[in-house]
Amino acid sequence: MVPAIILAMYIRKTKTRQFNNKDYFSYRVVESIRCPDGKVRQQTLLNLGSDYSIVQEADWPLLTDMIKNIVTGQQRLFPLTDTLETEAQRLATLIIKKHGVVMPEAKASSPNYEYVDLNTIVSSDIKSVGIEYLAYETAKKINLPEILSSCGFTQKDNERALASIIGRLVSPGSEVATSQCLRNNSALDEILGTDFSMMHKNRLYDISDLLLKHKEIIESKLYDNEKDLFGFTEIVTLYDLTNTYFEGESGGNDNAAFGRSKEKRSDCVLVTLALVLDGSGFPKKSHIFKGNCSEATTLEQMLKKLSDKKAIVIMDAGIATEDNIKWLSDNEYNYLVVSRKRSMSLPDIEGVIVKEDPQNKVTTFLVKNEDTKENELYCHSEGMEKRENFMAQKYITRFEDELTKLSQGLSTKRGTKKYDKIHQKLGRLKGQYSTIARQFDIEVTADENKEKVIEIKWAHKPENKIKAPGIYCLRTNQTKLSNKEIWDTYRMLNDIEAAFRILKTDLGLRPIYHQKTDRVSGHIFITLLAYHILHAIRYQLMKHGINDSWATISLKLSNHYRVTTSVQRQSGKVAHIRKTMHANPEQLQIYRACKLSSSPLQNTITQY
Repeated sequence: MVPAIILAMYIRKTKTRQFNNKDYFSYRVVESIRCPDGKVRQQTLLNLGSDYSIVQEADWPLLTDMIKNIVTGQQRLFPLTDTLETEAQRLATLIIKKHGVVMPEAKASSPNYEYVDLNTIVSSDIKSVGIEYLAYETAKKINLPEILSSCGFTQKDNERALASIIGRLVSPGSEVATSQCLRNNSALDEILGTDFSMMHKNRLYDISDLLLKHKEIIESKLYDNEKDLFGFTEIVTLYDLTNTYFEGESGGNDNAAFGRSKEKRSDCVLVTLALVLDGSGFPKKSHIFKGNCSEATTLEQMLKKLSDKKAIVIMDAGIATEDNIKWLSDNEYNYLVVSRKRSMSLPDIEGVIVKEDPQNKVTTFLVKNEDTKENELYCHSEGMEKRENFMAQKYITRFEDELTKLSQGLSTKRGTKKYDKIHQKLGRLKGQYSTIARQFDIEVTADENKEKVIEIKWAHKPENKIKAPGIYCLRTNQTKLSNKEIWDTYRMLNDIEAAFRILKTDLGLRPIYHQKTDRVSGHIFITLLAYHILHAIRYQLMKHGINDSWATISLKLSNHYRVTTSVQRQSGKVAHIRKTMHANPEQLQIYRACKLSSSPLQNTITQY
């Protein structure tokens, strides 16, 4: 406990060494105190490091006076500059935290009454602790800190890496957003036993480079730990790709390229993320490809290093080319993929219903393909049929509206009438509505010289559809699986689609602001590491029937705070009590499901 009488507080500059004719100094916040025996002593309150240049030396007396006023609860007579005010608050907060002693647990048999001035009660340094606490404890469960240490990370590296990764869960976005959150809003530094009040985005860039350097070993060890911790077996391997876009030209990124954006951002360059998930939803492997890569060409590179070939590889139609199917078969992989057949109809056999509820009914038809020796499961979804019919009718209406405009333009003063121009517009229209255009017979009548169009007629012929709505086909070399087993296994592909959504929306994967290859890859890898923690949390919660999205979980924990309450005592001393708020019922439910205490960090008291 700090003695009550503070005679003075000041910053001490001490020469530590001389190297190459240059003097080096250390800086400390020191106070002079009068002890109970009447002697005056000095004690160090804070070590400011070897390069303290935030405040000019001439302003140090004003700064330390302000710090003293804050910690002793005295009124401030004169306003200071914003820089001095901010720094005084920061250092005073650090002093209160550093010199706090753990408060004994309250016992009804030994109450501790004090006379205090209620008018002096002030709450300050309010920091979020819920998400940080849950994420850090989960990171420890999957042994992430130990993995980083085994890669040669120092303690400081470990703290910054965890700050960067957990920061994505707390405040998704760029390193700039993360560093601001760590400095101003988060109690993660208290949880880690360090100080992030001066955290700079450049430190997060540095740790991004270090994490990327050890990507393969971190990824491999994390998955092995998760498999051991949660006890799941590798039954299924899910593989898919997505892409995300950049803000800026990203000229220094070798993987940036224009391609087909899954987010409809054709105006931006892209980068492609390939992801392999286990059937339990945990990432096994990831890789960054160019933004214009062909999805079908990535399969061999992603799967050839995976040792377990017993798991069923599940892929969407975009990757399931005949060449890839042949490669899987030649290398003795089990697979279940979406067929790329463009024309299909339901077999004339009795169907098996695999799903039936008020929203949807799915009927399946299992046949053996004698040419490929595969089982093919034809599926008819009533819900999908309704959606496809609705979308088709919308596009049919738009297509006919455009044809009507062309036709009406033949009789208007400034309308297009030239034969070649009309055909150009029809060509573009058919390209834009390629699937719908096949259902129309369009007749263009021109004059004798074929210079001008006289009439445009069309007829809608629904029988020209490539396939009936609501039908898709699954193909697999696992011939012993039943209709429902095949369909249920295929539905696991939704897990990887959900993972991509979470990465992009909940963890700030998009957009990417970096312009260099390694920084882009590092940003994506940190997001994936955050996803490991997020999925481990949700996996534990779902075991207890809590199926909330991450957005809902983080919202529930967002108002679990750690607060410093200061109050003037009758003796003249000021007590600074730092406590974590009581968890509400929703927060308690989450903590208990993850087998955690509901009181992150101990309560402390600092007295001046």
